[in-house]
Amino acid sequence: MYKYSGITVKELLELEIMKDAKILAGEGGLDRRITKLNVMEVPDIVNWVEDGEFLLTTAYSIKDNLTRLDELISELNKKGLAGMGIKTKRYINEIPDNTLKVANELGFSLIEIPFEVSYSSIIADALTEIVNNQTNILYRIDNTHNKLINLMLSGGSLKEIAKALYESIDENSMAIKEYLFETSVIFCDEDKKKHIETIVEADSLKKEKFNYGFGEKFLHTKHSDILGGEKVDRLTIPIFTKDREYGCIYIWEDKKQITPVELTVIEASTPIIALDLYKKQSIFEIESKHKVEFFEDLFSSEENRHQKALERASYFDFDSNLGYSVIVISLSDSDKYSQYNPDTNGFLQQINVRLLSIINRITRNRKERIIYGNKSNSIIILFGTEIETKEAKIKQDINSFCNEILSYAEYEYINDKVSIGVGRNYKNTHDLWKGYREANRAVECQKRSYEKKVTHYDDLGIFRILSYEELQPELQQFYKEILEPLVRYDNEKGTELIETLKKYFECAGNLKKISEEMYTHYNTVIYRIQRIKEITGIDFENYNDRLNFQISLKILEMQENERPNRK
Repeated sequence: MYKYSGITVKELLELEIMKDAKILAGEGGLDRRITKLNVMEVPDIVNWVEDGEFLLTTAYSIKDNLTRLDELISELNKKGLAGMGIKTKRYINEIPDNTLKVANELGFSLIEIPFEVSYSSIIADALTEIVNNQTNILYRIDNTHNKLINLMLSGGSLKEIAKALYESIDENSMAIKEYLFETSVIFCDEDKKKHIETIVEADSLKKEKFNYGFGEKFLHTKHSDILGGEKVDRLTIPIFTKDREYGCIYIWEDKKQITPVELTVIEASTPIIALDLYKKQSIFEIESKHKVEFFEDLFSSEENRHQKALERASYFDFDSNLGYSVIVISLSDSDKYSQYNPDTNGFLQQINVRLLSIINRITRNRKERIIYGNKSNSIIILFGTEIETKEAKIKQDINSFCNEILSYAEYEYINDKVSIGVGRNYKNTHDLWKGYREANRAVECQKRSYEKKVTHYDDLGIFRILSYEELQPELQQFYKEILEPLVRYDNEKGTELIETLKKYFECAGNLKKISEEMYTHYNTVIYRIQRIKEITGIDFENYNDRLNFQISLKILEMQENERPNRK
């Protein structure tokens, strides 16, 4: 807010006390804002000045070296000073031409102060004006805050909040875009509405990132659009809290230019708008959690819980006459996306909310009955279809739906955190627990694969069997008996016998092809195969031996792919 506090250099010159002051150079800096005044008494004044100050001086400390004035102006400009007032005819008669040239190039205002005017009078009158200006800003902020808070307490919508802001800027065209549900409210002349809708939609696809946080200046960006055949400036103001961006406000200067005070008031109002959007988001999350409780009862093997879910089905738009496939979207932890909330461990929840909003947007335009809710770091979806729909068509529609989710997730930069597993379609609600279990198994297997993001349970192949939790102890024992000695030998000796064994099965025992694919001498491959036989006792001519080792290699593959997820 403070970047719009104070008065401009031009407004300083309009004070009665400054009526005889003259602009010597730097007219381009007359719009710089003065928040404080300072007096130069020492030659190293640069160490004691701050952004927004207007410096008063007689140049006494540098009267014997006026060339120092050129460097001083450049240094003061870098420090963000608003300008300098110099009282001539006392210690210096005039300002050197080169100094005036530097000031003009930098747009740094140099003002000649009348000899008879005291600094104390200038400071007193200027500070009075600054305080009055600040009081006016605070009054307008307080007035706008009260309006917005009263609207929120009375249950006012985002549209009513936008209308209050619209009226506060003399009905310049404006819009508020919120990112959770990708909705927007627009206030403007009717003939501009469609054009503004297009601009807001296109701009949200870029979703400009703002660097902001508590203790920093509010930020906005400025762009230009064509409205009604004319070029119009647009201000984009982010709506955010410390760790989350909720949306933004767009204001077009099509009726009049937005004053710094108006912009300050709007920017200071964004936390209240963020609070309203947070409330909306919280309601959405609570509803989602209730859905998950419904899912848990629906998937329960206990008849009374299942029946309880069916009794509440209408509340969640669940139709027991449809067939349903369960989809599970899982998120994996990673520091890469801590930008969503770098100060806490809850950034995964924020990504979850992003995904829920994506699904919400997609389901609006689909004919299927889709119910979804979030559970911890995963999202559960029931994808409902008509009973007579063929299985191939169901799979096709689900793939389309999931790929659309991934497409939006890519735009949100979270696609590589998303794994999607899909269970089979079941017509009877009592069988839905199977679909849920299948979807979870599919998503766990998908995490071990880098080939695709969507995995249907039917596509798991042998992993449908290997992924059963009940079988894990037996599978681990099987692996230890069959393959672990070879793995241990590779680790101790630094050999590649496991890789050679994999290639043996991939190349159907063709040693020459193995040699070519591994870029290894033919005799080396023969030697490795012999060592594999000696260490494991495998008989490559025996069907059961080959099968046992191929299954063991699949178990090893599962183990290797699980390790990155455990880091």
